[in-house]
Amino acid sequence: MDGAAHDNSTEFHEDMKKSVKRVVHVLFSGLGGHGAVMFGMLDAGFYSDAEHLVLLTGVEPPLQDYVDRLEQRNIEWRYVRKQPGRAYVSFYKTLRRAIFESDPDLVFVHGLATIPSVVWNRTRAVVLVRETEPQSTKSKKDWGALAVAHANVDAIVHLTEDAAKTASAKLRALHRPGKVHIIANGLDIDFFSPARQGSHAILEGDIVRLGMVARLQPSKDHLTLIDAFDRLCSDRPSLDARLEIAGDGATLPAIEAEIESRGLQSRVTLHGTLGAEGVRDLLRSLDIYVHASLGETMSNSIMQAMAVGLPVIAGAVSGVTNMVTPDVGILYTSRDVHALKSAIAGLLDNPEQARSLGAASRAQAVRLYDARTTARAYEDLAEQLFRAKAGM
Repeated sequence: MDGAAHDNSTEFHEDMKKSVKRVVHVLFSGLGGHGAVMFGMLDAGFYSDAEHLVLLTGVEPPLQDYVDRLEQRNIEWRYVRKQPGRAYVSFYKTLRRAIFESDPDLVFVHGLATIPSVVWNRTRAVVLVRETEPQSTKSKKDWGALAVAHANVDAIVHLTEDAAKTASAKLRALHRPGKVHIIANGLDIDFFSPARQGSHAILEGDIVRLGMVARLQPSKDHLTLIDAFDRLCSDRPSLDARLEIAGDGATLPAIEAEIESRGLQSRVTLHGTLGAEGVRDLLRSLDIYVHASLGETMSNSIMQAMAVGLPVIAGAVSGVTNMVTPDVGILYTSRDVHALKSAIAGLLDNPEQARSLGAASRAQAVRLYDARTTARAYEDLAEQLFRAKAGM
């Protein structure tokens, strides 16, 4: 591309950005990766000249951290509550009205749960969907929602090539390849950064701290993590170790019961739902990040742990194996308590390896997971969609 063409392209891009006056974001109201990605993009300047409306939806009330961060940024937000049970039709109608009544230019839908609210879009708005549900845990309803999205929205963004290929094979004739794009998640790598040098060094303290940050739900294998931790402590009576678990959700009672039955109340701390600063500070206090999971798409918690500079031990499942490579962490066979215990023990016995993995994790996060790159990629995609809609 010659200089004049490049200048014209840049000017067109800037003109397109300025023409976008209103962006509506639709995301789950509780803890999850959706909020982390959205805030990372907003802070990276995603359509910084536009007005943004954030619609938080779901049965759970809005996470207070989301509310605080939106209000600090003077971003308009609303909570569209879904009643427990099957009151779907009224919920989708209410949400649809909230999405389109402000005449947005761009509607950014995080996840598949609210797809019925954006079908049959008769407005000028471009609708793109960020598809985040792990392939291994998708329900029939999820696959149906994805098929509906292919028929009705302007673009579907998968986080990885593997996720896109799996969706194509599953949906077959319902799949619209021209609508599919791949954009990896990103986060604020300046915010999620290692603690100041000297304030914490991996495996140099008297207490060893392991941790996991995730929603407490069946797809996260917290019980195997607790079992492995208990066995590790039993095998090493002189080891002073703590397990820090952040998150809330449906499996909390089972996790609490497991901790109590094993007598681990003094060693395992359940922090509940933490805001962004709380998650970052917790990660900074750890020596090793452990992610016990049965399936992911692209784990924001692993990204955050890597950005903070932690060695990662994670289940070898789809959505993790593409992130946790041998130079940044250790994979173990999911659900295998002995393999998980051995992986943790191996790093405890080799602190230098743990520190090397942590440094490599930080470097990889800076290289691959910067929210500024993600924000620019979504702006470029939106520009393509606006041009297509305008017949250009």
